[in-house]
Amino acid sequence: MSDVVSVRAATNNEVAFIAWDIDGMIDGCLGFEIVRIYPGTGEERCLASWVPFRGQRNKDWIPQDTGVWPVQKTFWRDLT
Repeated sequence: MSDVVSVRAATNNEVAFIAWDIDGMIDGCLGFEIVRIYPGTGEERCLASWVPFRGQRNKDWIPQDTGVWPVQKTFWRDLT
């Protein structure tokens, strides 16, 4: 069974960059849901995604959260 083996994050006042390594393809995995946890309240919120699955379109550039359109690569930039 494959798994995420390491995660790295870097941030400044404008952008957060997250990258992770996997030790092989994860069976049945279509992508990754990324959740922001607010330190003061513990509130969890899925981050926005603008990239649909192959065969879908987002011509009006309307975001979904990563629970709907998961990140389909092993890195992510949070610009929000």
